[in-house]
Amino acid sequence: RIFQDYLPIQNRYENGVEKVKQDNIKYRGADLAVIIPTKDRPEKIQDLLNSIKIQKTACRRIIIVDGGKSIKDIVLSYNELPVEYYHCSPAGQILQRNLALSKMTDEDKLIAFFDDDLVLMPDSLKHMIEMWNSVEDETAGISFNIINNPPVKHTWYKAMVGMSSKKMGTILSSGYNVPISPVKEDIKTQWLCGGATVWKKSILDSNKNREIQSRWAICEDITFSYPIGLRYPMYVCAKAEVRHEHVYDHNKKIDHLYYGRTATLWRLYFVISNTDLSKAYFFYMIFSQVIIRFSQGLILLRKDLIVYGLGQIYGCFLGIGALLRNQDITTLLTEESG
Repeated sequence: RIFQDYLPIQNRYENGVEKVKQDNIKYRGADLAVIIPTKDRPEKIQDLLNSIKIQKTACRRIIIVDGGKSIKDIVLSYNELPVEYYHCSPAGQILQRNLALSKMTDEDKLIAFFDDDLVLMPDSLKHMIEMWNSVEDETAGISFNIINNPPVKHTWYKAMVGMSSKKMGTILSSGYNVPISPVKEDIKTQWLCGGATVWKKSILDSNKNREIQSRWAICEDITFSYPIGLRYPMYVCAKAEVRHEHVYDHNKKIDHLYYGRTATLWRLYFVISNTDLSKAYFFYMIFSQVIIRFSQGLILLRKDLIVYGLGQIYGCFLGIGALLRNQDITTLLTEESG
């Protein structure tokens, strides 16, 4: 691993953070450090930083860890924000986050993980800090409310195949995670979003995220947060609204076979990592998904659905083989950084 282009900027908000009048306030904006891993998305970083810039509640630090072509000049142009820039090679979301975590100090009591394609709504940080001051002291983490996620619709047939529950934020025994947003009111949850969540630093200090060099770490968030949620309270703050402005790279041909295979192996890794979940129910859910995708693909003449389903079958084949050989599933997920 090579880390280069380290260039911290002095915290310019030490004297600018709004004063807290109440003596019983546990947290304020000055206790919050923001970590943003990124790779080759300069426009998205600008959108995110612009949305942080207009917040009435200022954070103490913004740490950007770049795994692609350098955006140092763009980051440094935001001299009104307390930004720090690091370059990380090889790239990897978990690796980049862990690099940023190694730079934390005792003053960083709360740590936010933001995806680089996130945009904060006005007063989002204000509402997040307010909720941290209202929940139990032992609370581990709180997610922002991603308001442009598709609405959650519970159906009986999805429940039959282990993919639905009336209660948002539930982890089903199949390993399926019921979405945590959008919500109209605060909820308690069994898992938290990987790229729109504020964690208590002491929780991150004692719960390290295993570094797996995978181009697509789709289940990284539930793999990390679910075991923590079994021991500590976790929430979603309805008023702390953000938008996830995700974009696909249309210059590259989407490899649906890869995505089907990788998503299946990641979720299998999550299931076998938690003994309260069921491998049998997991495989039942996956093969139910494959049947549905094949049927829809044939009816709608959608080749992508069929190829994705074939990727899921391939992932199951590899996963079952690894289980029979007592092989670590992560060896199937590890790949060179792209």
